[in-house]
Amino acid sequence: MFRSVMIATAVLFGMPAAAHDHPSLTYADFESSVPHIDMDACPEGLAIGDVFCRITMNNDALHIYVFENDGDRPFVSVHTFYEDEFQLTFSQ
Repeated sequence: MFRSVMIATAVLFGMPAAAHDHPSLTYADFESSVPHIDMDACPEGLAIGDVFCRITMNNDALHIYVFENDGDRPFVSVHTFYEDEFQLTFSQ
């Protein structure tokens, strides 16, 4: 439980969990502890290899988390975009 809380804290602040000397973040850890939105596909330029993406928002920033599709689906990277760097479009 403590490990999940520490990982969630690291994720919420946009820092890879490895930076805190914790085991690698997996998608299972992320999914269960971080409110997020699933993406149908990663934005162009972020999808290198067999990966999938999830979105979180915090204040005026949008964070796109990238995870590998293989094995335990480890965390790959996070990309942060501020309010003047993205546009949200909703469709039905």
